[in-house]
Amino acid sequence: MQLLLPQAAAFLINHRYGCHYSPPRSLAAPRATSTLDDPNIQHINQLLMDKKQELLDGLLDDPSNLNEQSPLSIVAADNDLRDTFLTTEQRVYETLLSSRLDLPFLNRAIVGPSEIEGAGRGLFAAEDIKEGDVITCYPGDALLCELPSTDEGGEGDPSDLEDDENEAVDEVVLWGRHVPKGDRWDDDTVFDGSKSSPPLTSYAVTMSDVYSVMGHPSLDDNPAYIGHFANDGAGHLAYEMPDSPRNIEASLELGLDTESSEFGVEDNIAAYVLKSFDVANAMHQPVDDDEFHMVTVAIRDIKKGEEILVTYGPDYWISDYAGHIADAEDDS
Repeated sequence: MQLLLPQAAAFLINHRYGCHYSPPRSLAAPRATSTLDDPNIQHINQLLMDKKQELLDGLLDDPSNLNEQSPLSIVAADNDLRDTFLTTEQRVYETLLSSRLDLPFLNRAIVGPSEIEGAGRGLFAAEDIKEGDVITCYPGDALLCELPSTDEGGEGDPSDLEDDENEAVDEVVLWGRHVPKGDRWDDDTVFDGSKSSPPLTSYAVTMSDVYSVMGHPSLDDNPAYIGHFANDGAGHLAYEMPDSPRNIEASLELGLDTESSEFGVEDNIAAYVLKSFDVANAMHQPVDDDEFHMVTVAIRDIKKGEEILVTYGPDYWISDYAGHIADAEDDS
């Protein structure tokens, strides 16, 4: 999911959203239609409920059963701290969110070389897919868990996972038990990447105010859990100058006034967002209100062989570029 990074992306960093832009047409995000008619979603929900009940029943036999299945940090001190306040309900939730269920019936997509220049691998439809159908799951191979900081001067109580008033936040990386120990990255690699791999956080999708799910790029052979390979079809626009040929072309297609003297970075952001929404054919969303799993759902009919595209949003590209700039400065 790495795209080429022209220096013009600095415009997005410098300006962020310091402008007030009124797009020429409704800027509505794509929405998935109801998935209730898809028997696969019903099957996934049932398996999640069965797994939840299994976890709760196991507590009656041996309270340690749940601990043995719940995700862990590779930092022992993080696990010790969490053991002091984590409730059974929270531990069950984390276990379901970080698990890979046995879903042999969900084989609608495959991973292959992306058709987007510089994007690496992408996700493709292995069969015709109807609007509203679940394509695959977005795995929680690792969870990014935000906790109120317990450092000196921090304002939070670690047991208060939902308190938005706490500004000081610690981020803990929790690995699903199915991930081989050799594939569990240290925290520096998760957040900063390595010479051969982007940060794992570049695969993060927000599930709630506390949790984000991250798919591991090495775990790519299960068609039921490959949602993390879906690319953004317009991400290249976020890295280009407002007056670049491709940005001008996209802006004209979207009805933006490229001749205006005020045409600039805000239009660049708008062109990206509108184009991304325009080409997207899928989106990531929780499987249900319990948010035990993330799934990738078709927002229109998709033909076999078509690349599956979603919208990452401007914040992703701004953060991604900022990380590359920081890496370049560290190397210089």
